[in-house]
Amino acid sequence: MAPQLLAPARPPILTPSNEAWRQFAQALAPVEFGRGDVLLRLGVPADDLIVVRAGKAKTCRTSPDGRELVLDFHCAGDLLVEPTLFDAAPSVSTTVAITDVQAGRISRADLTQWLALCPEITERLLGQIARRQRESHQMRMDLVQMDAPARLAKALLRLAGRFGTDRRGALLMIEDLTQEELGQYVGSRRDTVNKTLSDFAQRGWISIERKSIFLTDPAQLSRRVRVGMPAVPSQR
Repeated sequence: MAPQLLAPARPPILTPSNEAWRQFAQALAPVEFGRGDVLLRLGVPADDLIVVRAGKAKTCRTSPDGRELVLDFHCAGDLLVEPTLFDAAPSVSTTVAITDVQAGRISRADLTQWLALCPEITERLLGQIARRQRESHQMRMDLVQMDAPARLAKALLRLAGRFGTDRRGALLMIEDLTQEELGQYVGSRRDTVNKTLSDFAQRGWISIERKSIFLTDPAQLSRRVRVGMPAVPSQR
């Protein structure tokens, strides 16, 4: 039996589970972005909801000290929805294409009509916003409570659960991330990420081939995450 990942895979947000969703998907206007193109820009009101159909993107923003922080990664089926979409306020982050991206777009006005017709869409949009807030809070807690190797191990497990595919008996993590982007995601310098990945590889937990990272021993990565967590005080 394969070891269970620390975090379960996140299912695609947009799937043709019923007729309403199928019609909603057909209502999206097709749009394409090249690698490096901006899908949503910090400070600019988000007038559209974007659904990723193919490719990968990252949501990021710059910290007060000038460092770029990656808040989330996106793949096919994900909704790119800003909490500010519904009040026309400026976006609070920037989303950039990591690879070429094919997506669907729907305006705020058209989306509002769909929300009235299909409560399931409302539920999933709110779920997406809540998940983003929850993960953002958890990442802040991890920065305070966990050491750098534990944060990186947790990120590898999370990303493998979302983007990974089974190859040669190993779980292949996302192929398109640089070590710098991984560092921006876990709050570590690139050299720290490089050193930690090399250590994981020497221990046999992962295998690195070009830009691909194979998780060969997820159980040990999960154990490293637990080791890096703060101890729970005993009850007396």
